[in-house]
Amino acid sequence: MKIDPRHLRILLAVVRHGSFSAAAQMMNMTQPSVSIAISQLEDRIGKQVVIRDRKGASLTEDGRILLRHAQAMEAILEGAAAEVTAHGAGIKGPIVIGGTTGAFLAVVPQVLAALQQDNSPLDISLIDMADEEIADALRTHKIAMALCTSRHGALAADLEEIPLLSEAFVLVSGPGHLPPRGLTIAEASSRSWVFPRLAGETKRTLEAVFISAGVAIPENVIRCDVLATQKEILMHSNSLALLPRSAVATELSHGLLVSAPLKNGPPPRWLVARKLRAKTLPPLAEQFINLACGAFADEL
Repeated sequence: MKIDPRHLRILLAVVRHGSFSAAAQMMNMTQPSVSIAISQLEDRIGKQVVIRDRKGASLTEDGRILLRHAQAMEAILEGAAAEVTAHGAGIKGPIVIGGTTGAFLAVVPQVLAALQQDNSPLDISLIDMADEEIADALRTHKIAMALCTSRHGALAADLEEIPLLSEAFVLVSGPGHLPPRGLTIAEASSRSWVFPRLAGETKRTLEAVFISAGVAIPENVIRCDVLATQKEILMHSNSLALLPRSAVATELSHGLLVSAPLKNGPPPRWLVARKLRAKTLPPLAEQFINLACGAFADEL
C-alpha cells in the first residue's frame, strides 16, 4: 500500500480548515478535486478516513493516524528547507528542542556556552512542554529531540533516551522557615507545599516520597507549573518544595531561599535527551548531545 503524499497534504488542509470547500479555497483547488483526493486516499488504504456531515469534516481513528503522519511529513519538509537555507548562510541549525523547564535550566546554559566558543551563528529554538506532550511532539517532528527527566516506567519502543546527568532534589523554603537539622517526611507532610499541577515524572517522584514512607500526601498544597512563580511563592511564604538543585542554585546562593535535609527524601533525578529511535538527528542536535555528555560526565 503506497500513499500519495499529495493526498496527505490535502487531508491536512481539510482538518485545519474544517471542510472540503474551505480546504479547496486555501489550496487553490475545486471542492470536487479535494473530495476525489480524499476518496482516492480511502480507496488506497481500504478504510474510511473522513466523516462528512452538515457541520463539515471530522476524522475517523484511521484518519487521525494519517493526520499524525501528514503533520510529520510537513514538518520534515519545512525543516529540510530551513536547514538548507541556514547552511547557505553559514548558520548552524535550525533545531527545535522540546523539554521541561527544569531540564532546560540544568542543561542548556552550559551546552550553549560550549557551542558558542567558535562564534558560529546558531539557530536553536526551545519549546517548554509537559512530559506527556513530548512523545507526540517527537513523532510529528515538531521537535528534533527533548530534554527531560527519564521515565520511571517502560519507554515506548520507538523512543530512546540518552543519559546526560544525575541531579539531586533539595528541600527549600523561604528564610527562617526550615530548621537547620531538616525535617522528617512525617513532619514535612503537615506543612504547606508547592507542588506541580500537571502529571509528570517530577510530580510522580514527589508523591512517591510520601507514599513510600507510609505518610499521607500533603493536602495543604499550592499547585503551580511555572517555576518562576513557584520560587516567588516560596520566597514570600512558609511553604515547602522539593526542587532540583539547579533550579534554585541562584536563590540559595543569594539567601533568597534556604535548604535543609529531608530524611529519606527522593533519589536524584536522571536528565536525558529523548529522541525517536529510528531518526538520524541533525548535526547540530548531535553536537548538542555530545557536548552535554562531555559537560556532565562527572555527574552520571
